[in-house]
Amino acid sequence: MKNKLTMILAVLTVAGLMTVGSVASAAWDSPKSGKGQQAGEKKDFFKDFNLTPEQKSKIDAQNEARQANNKVTSEALKVKMQALQEAISKPGAKRADVDALVKEIDAINAQRFSQKIDGAFALREVLTPEQYAKLQEQRKGTTGMKGMGGMKGMGGMKGMKNKKW
Repeated sequence: MKNKLTMILAVLTVAGLMTVGSVASAAWDSPKSGKGQQAGEKKDFFKDFNLTPEQKSKIDAQNEARQANNKVTSEALKVKMQALQEAISKPGAKRADVDALVKEIDAINAQRFSQKIDGAFALREVLTPEQYAKLQEQRKGTTGMKGMGGMKGMGGMKGMKNKKW
């Protein structure tokens, strides 16, 4: 019973971390998606970069390709995670029964990470060294909790001071 509970807890933890990672990655990677902003409001992440029309079109093409790849890998991950949940839920399920699915999920996550790195290098090729340095500075300001919505779901930092936590 303890092993089954540990297995379920581990799978739910992994699923939760993957969800948080996917959401954070999507918010980090999509400068024109408008996620995390008011409805109908789009933030132009590169507005202060003085991009040429050619740079804008290349970045737009990269974003469209990235979004298409993310959609494919997200759907594949969703299907595999659902299969994993079903396999674990079966009576008498053992770790060996789900090892293949876990390896497939790991491979999808590795592919997603690799695509993220490829995208970073592709963007670097489009930007001038000065623009890239500015991008690095701008990203430094969005790391940590601010990059994940400032912990709004926990009442912001006030929620962390709450004695109930």
